Amino acid sequence: MMDDSMMDGPMMDREGGGMMASDASMPDWMMSGEMGGGMGSGMMEDMQSIHTLLVNHESIEREVTDVPDGVVTVTRSDDPEITAAIRRHVHQMKERVEEGQPIRMMDPVFRELFENHGKLRMEIEEIPGGVRVRETSDDPQIVLLIRQHAHRAVSEFVDEGMSRAMRSTPLPEGYAE
Repeated sequence: MMDDSMMDGPMMDREGGGMMASDASMPDWMMSGEMGGGMGSGMMEDMQSIHTLLVNHESIEREVTDVPDGVVTVTRSDDPEITAAIRRHVHQMKERVEEGQPIRMMDPVFRELFENHGKLRMEIEEIPGGVRVRETSDDPQIVLLIRQHAHRAVSEFVDEGMSRAMRSTPLPEGYAE
């Protein structure tokens, strides 16, 4: 388990090997695997991928298309190392969703998605430079969460990097908890 003082320290570099100083520390809610808890299973590996993507966000391109039951996203990079990090991260998150192993539980959208993980479907297709992901649900309320996550969380992470990751994502309009 990491404490607050550890969060202000070094983070892994983009290759995941050496250490580098972080420009911004990650808040506890980003790291918590459970509400009020600490690092969950596999969290350090997942955080390395997330950190790589956040600090290299300007090397990432992302498109989101709404479909009737969710979204189709395309996330890619011309940098082979960032492409590998994108693919690794997407597969890590799919595994977390399927196994109900939450991340960012203090973020309302992430909390609701993980609490409803059994109602989500993710299909990943590797494409040149990245991935195409189809994320869907038969539940219209979960579709609202999927779209909010795609548009207001992940796409904003790609646009703004670490500074956006420091903020939580509001629940979508029309969502009934």
